[in-house]
Amino acid sequence: MARKSIDLKNDPIKQSFFRYLMPAITGMVIKSIFIMVDTIFIGRGVGADGLAAISMAVPFFSFFTAIAMMIGIGGSALMSIEFGKGNYQAGQGLFVQSVLLAILVAGGLALGGQFWLDDILALVGATGQIAIYSGQYLGIMLNFFVLYSLGWVLSCFVRNDTNPALTMYALAGGALMNIVLDYLFIMQFGWGVQGAAYATIIANLISMIILLIHFLTRRGRLRFNLSGMGLGRIRRILTIGLPIFFIESSVAATSMVFNTVLLAKGGLYISVYSIVLNTAVLTLFILVGIGQACQPIISFNYGAGAVNKVKETLFIGLRFAVATGFAAVAIVWLEAESIASLFVVDNPQLVAMAAVALRYYFLAYPFMGFNLMVANLFQATERSASATVLSLARGFVLVVVGLLVIPVFLSEHGVWLSLLFAEAVTVVFSLLMLRRYLQPSTTNVVTPAMA
Repeated sequence: MARKSIDLKNDPIKQSFFRYLMPAITGMVIKSIFIMVDTIFIGRGVGADGLAAISMAVPFFSFFTAIAMMIGIGGSALMSIEFGKGNYQAGQGLFVQSVLLAILVAGGLALGGQFWLDDILALVGATGQIAIYSGQYLGIMLNFFVLYSLGWVLSCFVRNDTNPALTMYALAGGALMNIVLDYLFIMQFGWGVQGAAYATIIANLISMIILLIHFLTRRGRLRFNLSGMGLGRIRRILTIGLPIFFIESSVAATSMVFNTVLLAKGGLYISVYSIVLNTAVLTLFILVGIGQACQPIISFNYGAGAVNKVKETLFIGLRFAVATGFAAVAIVWLEAESIASLFVVDNPQLVAMAAVALRYYFLAYPFMGFNLMVANLFQATERSASATVLSLARGFVLVVVGLLVIPVFLSEHGVWLSLLFAEAVTVVFSLLMLRRYLQPSTTNVVTPAMA
Protein backbone atom coordinates (compact mmCIF):
# COMPACT_ATOMS: atom_id res chain seq x y z
CA MET A 1 0.00 0.00 0.00
CA ALA A 2 1.41 3.40 -0.99
CA ARG A 3 2.38 5.67 1.84
CA LYS A 4 0.05 8.61 2.42
CA SER A 5 1.42 11.89 1.10
CA ILE A 6 2.24 14.71 3.51
CA ASP A 7 -0.75 17.03 3.87
CA LEU A 8 0.68 20.31 5.16
CA LYS A 9 -2.77 21.87 5.35
CA ASN A 10 -4.46 19.26 7.56
CA ASP A 11 -1.83 17.04 9.22
CA PRO A 12 -0.77 17.86 12.81
CA ILE A 13 2.46 19.85 12.97
CA LYS A 14 4.37 17.18 14.90
CA GLN A 15 3.36 14.52 12.38
CA SER A 16 4.47 16.66 9.44
CA PHE A 17 7.69 17.60 11.23
CA PHE A 18 8.72 14.02 11.93
CA ARG A 19 7.83 12.91 8.40
CA TYR A 20 10.18 15.60 7.11
CA LEU A 21 12.73 15.20 9.90
CA MET A 22 13.72 11.56 9.55
CA PRO A 23 14.43 11.68 5.79
CA ALA A 24 16.16 15.05 6.12
CA ILE A 25 18.45 14.03 8.97
CA THR A 26 19.11 10.57 7.54
CA GLY A 27 20.02 12.01 4.16
CA MET A 28 22.23 14.74 5.60
CA VAL A 29 23.96 12.35 8.02
CA ILE A 30 24.74 9.99 5.17
CA LYS A 31 26.01 12.89 3.07
CA SER A 32 28.21 14.15 5.91
CA ILE A 33 29.58 10.67 6.50
CA PHE A 34 30.60 10.39 2.87
CA ILE A 35 32.36 13.77 3.13
CA MET A 36 34.21 12.50 6.18
CA VAL A 37 35.03 9.20 4.48
CA ASP A 38 36.21 11.14 1.43
CA THR A 39 38.63 13.04 3.65
CA ILE A 40 39.71 9.88 5.47
CA PHE A 41 40.59 8.21 2.18
CA ILE A 42 42.54 11.30 1.10
CA GLY A 43 44.36 11.46 4.42
CA ARG A 44 45.29 7.81 4.32
CA GLY A 45 45.85 7.51 0.58
CA VAL A 46 47.51 10.86 -0.18
CA GLY A 47 48.77 12.10 3.19
CA ALA A 48 48.90 15.38 5.13
CA ASP A 49 49.40 17.44 1.94
CA GLY A 50 46.20 15.96 0.54
CA LEU A 51 44.30 16.97 3.68
CA ALA A 52 45.74 20.47 3.49
CA ALA A 53 44.82 20.69 -0.21
CA ILE A 54 41.19 19.87 0.54
CA SER A 55 41.20 22.51 3.28
CA MET A 56 42.52 25.04 0.77
CA ALA A 57 39.82 24.05 -1.73
CA VAL A 58 37.03 24.56 0.81
CA PRO A 59 36.73 28.37 0.39
CA PHE A 60 36.41 28.13 -3.36
CA PHE A 61 34.00 25.21 -3.41
CA SER A 62 31.92 26.60 -0.52
CA PHE A 63 31.28 29.76 -2.50
CA PHE A 64 30.08 27.75 -5.50
CA THR A 65 27.88 25.61 -3.26
CA ALA A 66 26.45 28.77 -1.69
CA ILE A 67 25.29 29.94 -5.12
CA ALA A 68 23.50 26.66 -5.83
CA MET A 69 21.88 26.57 -2.39
CA MET A 70 20.76 30.19 -2.65
CA ILE A 71 18.84 29.40 -5.83
CA GLY A 72 17.46 26.05 -4.65
CA ILE A 73 16.41 27.05 -1.14
CA GLY A 74 15.21 30.51 -2.17
CA GLY A 75 13.09 29.17 -5.02
CA SER A 76 11.68 26.20 -3.11
CA ALA A 77 10.77 28.33 -0.06
CA LEU A 78 8.84 30.70 -2.31
CA MET A 79 7.21 27.71 -4.01
CA SER A 80 5.97 26.45 -0.62
CA ILE A 81 4.58 29.88 0.22
CA GLU A 82 2.71 29.97 -3.10
CA PHE A 83 1.42 26.44 -2.56
CA GLY A 84 0.19 27.54 0.87
CA LYS A 85 -1.82 30.26 -0.85
CA GLY A 86 -3.14 27.75 -3.38
CA ASN A 87 -1.18 29.34 -6.25
CA TYR A 88 0.17 26.12 -7.75
CA GLN A 89 0.90 27.60 -11.18
CA ALA A 90 3.07 30.28 -9.57
CA GLY A 91 4.94 27.57 -7.67
CA GLN A 92 5.58 25.70 -10.91
CA GLY A 93 6.94 28.87 -12.49
CA LEU A 94 9.34 29.35 -9.59
CA PHE A 95 10.66 25.83 -10.14
CA VAL A 96 11.27 26.35 -13.87
CA GLN A 97 12.96 29.70 -13.38
CA SER A 98 15.15 28.36 -10.57
CA VAL A 99 16.40 25.52 -12.79
CA LEU A 100 17.14 27.94 -15.63
CA LEU A 101 18.90 30.36 -13.30
CA ALA A 102 21.04 27.55 -11.85
CA ILE A 103 22.19 26.47 -15.31
CA LEU A 104 23.11 30.00 -16.38
CA VAL A 105 24.89 31.01 -13.17
CA ALA A 106 26.69 27.71 -12.63
CA GLY A 107 27.87 27.64 -16.24
CA GLY A 108 29.26 31.15 -16.01
CA LEU A 109 30.99 30.52 -12.69
CA ALA A 110 32.52 27.28 -13.92
CA LEU A 111 34.02 28.97 -16.98
CA GLY A 112 35.36 31.86 -14.90
CA GLY A 113 36.73 29.50 -12.27
CA GLN A 114 38.68 27.49 -14.83
CA PHE A 115 40.13 30.63 -16.36
CA TRP A 116 41.26 32.17 -13.03
CA LEU A 117 41.95 28.94 -11.13
CA ASP A 118 45.66 29.63 -10.53
CA ASP A 119 44.95 33.16 -9.33
CA ILE A 120 42.26 31.91 -6.94
CA LEU A 121 44.56 29.28 -5.46
CA ALA A 122 47.19 31.94 -4.92
CA LEU A 123 44.57 34.12 -3.22
CA VAL A 124 43.75 31.42 -0.64
CA GLY A 125 47.46 30.93 0.05
CA ALA A 126 48.02 27.52 -1.58
CA THR A 127 51.64 26.86 -2.55
CA GLY A 128 53.86 23.97 -3.61
CA GLN A 129 52.42 20.46 -3.57
CA ILE A 130 49.31 21.65 -1.76
CA ALA A 131 48.57 24.06 -4.62
CA ILE A 132 49.06 21.25 -7.16
CA TYR A 133 46.64 18.95 -5.34
CA SER A 134 44.08 21.74 -4.86
CA GLY A 135 44.26 22.64 -8.55
CA GLN A 136 43.80 19.03 -9.62
CA TYR A 137 40.74 18.63 -7.39
CA LEU A 138 39.05 21.91 -8.29
CA GLY A 139 39.89 21.66 -11.98
CA ILE A 140 37.84 18.47 -12.26
CA MET A 141 35.00 19.68 -10.04
CA LEU A 142 34.55 22.85 -12.11
CA ASN A 143 33.94 20.84 -15.27
CA PHE A 144 30.82 19.39 -13.70
CA PHE A 145 29.61 22.28 -11.58
CA VAL A 146 26.39 22.71 -13.59
CA LEU A 147 25.48 19.11 -12.78
CA TYR A 148 26.35 19.65 -9.12
CA SER A 149 24.22 22.82 -8.94
CA LEU A 150 21.22 21.20 -10.58
CA GLY A 151 21.40 18.39 -8.05
CA TRP A 152 21.14 20.88 -5.20
CA VAL A 153 18.23 22.75 -6.79
CA LEU A 154 16.27 19.58 -7.57
CA SER A 155 16.75 18.22 -4.05
CA CYS A 156 15.33 21.41 -2.53
CA PHE A 157 12.24 21.41 -4.74
CA VAL A 158 11.58 17.68 -4.46
CA ARG A 159 11.74 17.89 -0.66
CA ASN A 160 9.35 20.84 -0.52
CA ASP A 161 7.02 19.17 -3.02
CA THR A 162 6.10 16.77 -0.16
CA ASN A 163 8.64 14.08 -1.09
CA PRO A 164 11.45 14.31 1.49
CA ALA A 165 11.94 10.53 1.46
CA LEU A 166 13.13 10.55 -2.15
CA THR A 167 15.60 13.32 -1.33
CA MET A 168 16.96 11.07 1.41
CA TYR A 169 17.28 8.13 -1.00
CA ALA A 170 19.06 10.35 -3.52
CA LEU A 171 21.58 11.54 -0.93
CA ALA A 172 22.06 8.02 0.42
CA GLY A 173 22.53 6.50 -3.02
CA GLY A 174 25.05 9.12 -4.03
CA ALA A 175 26.92 8.88 -0.72
CA LEU A 176 27.26 5.11 -0.86
CA MET A 177 28.47 5.28 -4.45
CA ASN A 178 30.99 7.94 -3.45
CA ILE A 179 32.45 5.74 -0.69
CA VAL A 180 32.82 2.77 -3.03
CA LEU A 181 34.43 4.88 -5.74
CA ASP A 182 36.73 6.62 -3.24
CA TYR A 183 38.10 3.23 -2.22
CA LEU A 184 38.59 2.17 -5.82
CA PHE A 185 39.93 5.43 -7.24
CA ILE A 186 42.17 6.48 -4.32
CA MET A 187 43.23 3.30 -2.54
CA GLN A 188 43.21 0.81 -5.43
CA PHE A 189 43.91 2.86 -8.57
CA GLY A 190 46.12 5.47 -6.88
CA TRP A 191 44.42 8.46 -8.52
CA GLY A 192 44.82 10.64 -5.39
CA VAL A 193 42.77 13.83 -5.10
CA GLN A 194 41.71 13.50 -8.74
CA GLY A 195 40.09 10.19 -7.85
CA ALA A 196 38.23 11.90 -5.01
CA ALA A 197 36.91 14.52 -7.43
CA TYR A 198 35.72 11.94 -9.98
CA ALA A 199 34.05 9.92 -7.21
CA THR A 200 32.18 13.01 -6.03
CA ILE A 201 30.98 13.88 -9.54
CA ILE A 202 29.70 10.38 -10.30
CA ALA A 203 27.98 10.25 -6.89
CA ASN A 204 26.18 13.53 -7.62
CA LEU A 205 25.04 12.19 -10.99
CA ILE A 206 23.53 9.15 -9.26
CA SER A 207 21.73 11.42 -6.79
CA MET A 208 20.25 13.55 -9.56
CA ILE A 209 19.01 10.51 -11.48
CA ILE A 210 17.21 9.31 -8.35
CA LEU A 211 15.61 12.75 -7.87
CA LEU A 212 14.20 12.62 -11.40
CA ILE A 213 11.97 9.73 -10.29
CA HIS A 214 9.82 12.33 -8.51
CA PHE A 215 8.90 13.90 -11.83
CA LEU A 216 8.60 10.65 -13.79
CA THR A 217 6.12 9.24 -11.26
CA ARG A 218 4.28 12.59 -10.95
CA ARG A 219 4.34 12.22 -7.17
CA GLY A 220 3.91 15.92 -6.37
CA ARG A 221 2.59 18.99 -8.14
CA LEU A 222 5.80 19.96 -9.96
CA ARG A 223 6.34 18.99 -13.59
CA PHE A 224 9.24 19.19 -16.00
CA ASN A 225 7.83 21.60 -18.58
CA LEU A 226 8.35 25.16 -19.77
CA SER A 227 5.35 26.63 -17.90
CA GLY A 228 6.47 29.91 -16.36
CA MET A 229 9.73 29.99 -18.33
CA GLY A 230 11.58 33.26 -18.00
CA LEU A 231 13.61 35.19 -15.48
CA GLY A 232 10.93 37.48 -14.05
CA ARG A 233 11.06 36.02 -10.53
CA ILE A 234 14.81 35.89 -10.16
CA ARG A 235 14.92 38.86 -7.82
CA ARG A 236 12.51 37.21 -5.35
CA ILE A 237 14.37 33.91 -5.56
CA LEU A 238 17.73 35.51 -4.86
CA THR A 239 16.35 37.75 -2.10
CA ILE A 240 14.88 34.83 -0.16
CA GLY A 241 17.95 32.67 -0.84
CA LEU A 242 20.44 35.37 0.15
CA PRO A 243 20.72 34.34 3.82
CA ILE A 244 21.71 30.76 2.93
CA PHE A 245 24.22 32.23 0.48
CA PHE A 246 25.83 34.18 3.31
CA ILE A 247 25.76 31.13 5.58
CA GLU A 248 27.59 29.02 3.01
CA SER A 249 29.86 31.67 1.50
CA SER A 250 30.90 32.75 4.98
CA VAL A 251 32.41 29.27 5.27
CA ALA A 252 34.56 30.20 2.30
CA ALA A 253 35.51 33.57 3.74
CA THR A 254 36.24 32.31 7.25
CA SER A 255 38.19 29.35 5.84
CA MET A 256 40.44 31.80 4.02
CA VAL A 257 40.98 33.74 7.25
CA PHE A 258 41.56 30.55 9.23
CA ASN A 259 44.05 29.33 6.62
CA THR A 260 45.91 32.63 6.74
CA VAL A 261 46.12 32.60 10.54
CA LEU A 262 47.06 28.92 10.70
CA LEU A 263 49.69 29.12 7.95
CA ALA A 264 51.61 31.48 10.21
CA LYS A 265 51.68 28.71 12.81
CA GLY A 266 52.84 26.01 10.37
CA GLY A 267 51.51 23.69 7.68
CA LEU A 268 50.48 21.03 10.19
CA TYR A 269 47.80 23.38 11.54
CA ILE A 270 46.15 23.43 8.12
CA SER A 271 45.86 19.64 8.28
CA VAL A 272 44.34 19.97 11.77
CA TYR A 273 41.79 22.44 10.40
CA SER A 274 40.86 20.01 7.63
CA ILE A 275 40.16 17.31 10.21
CA VAL A 276 38.10 19.71 12.33
CA LEU A 277 36.02 20.93 9.37
CA ASN A 278 35.31 17.48 8.04
CA THR A 279 34.30 16.22 11.47
CA ALA A 280 32.14 19.24 12.21
CA VAL A 281 30.21 18.75 8.99
CA LEU A 282 28.31 15.83 10.54
CA THR A 283 26.78 17.98 13.29
CA LEU A 284 26.29 20.91 10.94
CA PHE A 285 24.40 18.74 8.46
CA ILE A 286 22.16 17.35 11.21
CA LEU A 287 21.30 20.94 12.16
CA VAL A 288 20.69 21.71 8.49
CA GLY A 289 18.43 18.64 8.31
CA ILE A 290 16.36 19.93 11.22
CA GLY A 291 16.06 23.26 9.44
CA GLN A 292 15.05 21.48 6.23
CA ALA A 293 12.30 19.67 8.14
CA CYS A 294 10.96 22.97 9.50
CA GLN A 295 11.28 25.15 6.41
CA PRO A 296 8.55 23.74 4.12
CA ILE A 297 6.10 23.54 7.04
CA ILE A 298 6.83 27.11 8.12
CA SER A 299 6.70 28.48 4.57
CA PHE A 300 3.44 26.69 3.73
CA ASN A 301 1.70 27.85 6.90
CA TYR A 302 3.12 31.33 6.51
CA GLY A 303 1.52 31.44 3.09
CA ALA A 304 -1.71 30.05 4.54
CA GLY A 305 -1.71 32.62 7.36
CA ALA A 306 -1.53 29.98 10.13
CA VAL A 307 0.40 31.93 12.78
CA ASN A 308 0.22 29.35 15.54
CA LYS A 309 1.46 26.55 13.28
CA VAL A 310 4.48 28.64 12.32
CA LYS A 311 5.34 29.20 16.00
CA GLU A 312 4.76 25.54 16.91
CA THR A 313 7.12 24.39 14.14
CA LEU A 314 9.76 26.90 15.23
CA PHE A 315 9.79 25.74 18.86
CA ILE A 316 9.98 22.08 17.89
CA GLY A 317 12.95 22.84 15.66
CA LEU A 318 14.69 24.89 18.37
CA ARG A 319 14.43 22.08 20.91
CA PHE A 320 15.86 19.50 18.52
CA ALA A 321 18.65 21.78 17.28
CA VAL A 322 19.93 22.85 20.71
CA ALA A 323 19.75 19.26 22.02
CA THR A 324 21.77 18.11 19.01
CA GLY A 325 24.43 20.71 19.75
CA PHE A 326 24.84 19.55 23.35
CA ALA A 327 24.99 15.90 22.28
CA ALA A 328 27.76 16.72 19.78
CA VAL A 329 29.80 18.49 22.47
CA ALA A 330 29.54 15.48 24.80
CA ILE A 331 30.55 12.97 22.13
CA VAL A 332 33.52 14.98 20.89
CA TRP A 333 34.89 15.67 24.36
CA LEU A 334 34.78 11.96 25.15
CA GLU A 335 36.09 10.64 21.82
CA ALA A 336 38.22 13.42 20.29
CA GLU A 337 41.40 11.32 19.98
CA SER A 338 39.54 8.41 18.41
CA ILE A 339 37.85 10.72 15.91
CA ALA A 340 41.12 12.43 14.94
CA SER A 341 42.93 9.12 14.50
CA LEU A 342 40.46 8.10 11.79
CA PHE A 343 41.97 10.63 9.41
CA VAL A 344 45.68 9.87 9.68
CA VAL A 345 48.11 7.04 10.31
CA ASP A 346 51.49 7.17 12.09
CA ASN A 347 51.24 10.83 13.05
CA PRO A 348 50.53 11.08 16.80
CA GLN A 349 51.39 14.80 16.89
CA LEU A 350 48.69 15.59 14.34
CA VAL A 351 46.17 13.42 16.21
CA ALA A 352 46.90 15.17 19.52
CA MET A 353 46.64 18.64 17.99
CA ALA A 354 43.39 17.78 16.21
CA ALA A 355 41.85 16.34 19.39
CA VAL A 356 42.43 19.61 21.26
CA ALA A 357 41.08 21.66 18.36
CA LEU A 358 37.95 19.49 18.09
CA ARG A 359 37.08 19.89 21.77
CA TYR A 360 37.28 23.69 21.69
CA TYR A 361 35.66 24.10 18.26
CA PHE A 362 32.59 22.01 19.11
CA LEU A 363 31.68 24.12 22.15
CA ALA A 364 29.95 26.47 19.71
CA TYR A 365 27.36 23.98 18.45
CA PRO A 366 24.52 24.39 21.00
CA PHE A 367 24.56 28.13 20.25
CA MET A 368 24.84 27.43 16.52
CA GLY A 369 21.73 25.24 16.62
CA PHE A 370 19.69 28.07 18.10
CA ASN A 371 21.01 30.68 15.67
CA LEU A 372 20.45 28.52 12.60
CA MET A 373 16.83 27.80 13.51
CA VAL A 374 16.04 31.47 14.09
CA ALA A 375 17.67 32.43 10.78
CA ASN A 376 15.75 29.58 9.12
CA LEU A 377 12.47 31.02 10.47
CA PHE A 378 13.20 34.46 9.04
CA GLN A 379 14.20 33.03 5.68
CA ALA A 380 11.12 30.79 5.46
CA THR A 381 8.81 33.75 6.18
CA GLU A 382 10.34 36.19 3.68
CA ARG A 383 12.26 38.21 6.28
CA SER A 384 15.49 37.89 4.37
CA ALA A 385 17.05 41.03 5.86
CA SER A 386 16.83 39.63 9.40
CA ALA A 387 18.12 36.23 8.28
CA THR A 388 20.98 37.88 6.41
CA VAL A 389 22.05 39.94 9.45
CA LEU A 390 22.22 36.83 11.62
CA SER A 391 24.00 34.82 8.95
CA LEU A 392 26.66 37.46 8.36
CA ALA A 393 27.18 38.06 12.07
CA ARG A 394 27.63 34.43 13.10
CA GLY A 395 29.22 33.20 9.89
CA PHE A 396 31.81 35.84 9.15
CA VAL A 397 31.99 39.14 11.03
CA LEU A 398 32.13 37.79 14.57
CA VAL A 399 34.31 34.82 13.56
CA VAL A 400 36.91 37.19 12.13
CA VAL A 401 36.70 39.37 15.25
CA GLY A 402 37.22 36.26 17.35
CA LEU A 403 40.20 35.16 15.26
CA LEU A 404 41.83 38.55 15.69
CA VAL A 405 41.08 39.06 19.38
CA ILE A 406 40.90 35.74 21.24
CA PRO A 407 44.40 34.44 20.27
CA VAL A 408 45.84 37.61 21.83
CA PHE A 409 44.66 36.35 25.24
CA LEU A 410 44.79 32.61 24.56
CA SER A 411 47.68 32.23 22.13
CA GLU A 412 47.75 28.43 22.13
CA HIS A 413 44.10 27.49 21.58
CA GLY A 414 42.35 30.82 21.02
CA VAL A 415 41.95 30.28 17.28
CA TRP A 416 39.66 27.28 17.91
CA LEU A 417 37.43 29.30 20.26
CA SER A 418 36.60 31.96 17.67
CA LEU A 419 33.53 30.03 16.51
CA LEU A 420 32.22 29.82 20.09
CA PHE A 421 32.69 33.57 20.45
CA ALA A 422 30.77 34.25 17.22
CA GLU A 423 27.85 31.95 17.97
CA ALA A 424 27.49 33.01 21.62
CA VAL A 425 27.37 36.71 20.74
CA THR A 426 24.94 36.03 17.88
CA VAL A 427 22.55 34.28 20.30
CA VAL A 428 21.96 37.66 21.95
CA PHE A 429 20.90 39.18 18.62
CA SER A 430 18.82 36.11 17.77
CA LEU A 431 16.91 36.35 21.04
CA LEU A 432 16.19 40.05 20.58
CA MET A 433 15.05 39.61 16.98
CA LEU A 434 12.98 36.54 17.80
CA ARG A 435 11.27 38.32 20.69
CA ARG A 436 10.30 41.16 18.38
CA TYR A 437 9.07 38.72 15.73
CA LEU A 438 6.87 36.85 18.21
CA GLN A 439 5.19 39.96 19.55
CA PRO A 440 1.55 40.01 18.33
CA SER A 441 1.89 43.54 16.97
CA THR A 442 4.78 42.61 14.70
CA THR A 443 4.01 38.99 13.82
CA ASN A 444 2.38 39.67 10.49
CA VAL A 445 2.26 36.09 9.29
CA VAL A 446 -1.26 36.39 7.86
CA THR A 447 -0.28 38.98 5.27
CA PRO A 448 0.74 36.61 2.41
CA ALA A 449 -2.47 34.59 2.62
CA MET A 450 -4.52 37.80 2.44
CA ALA A 451 -2.51 39.29 -0.43
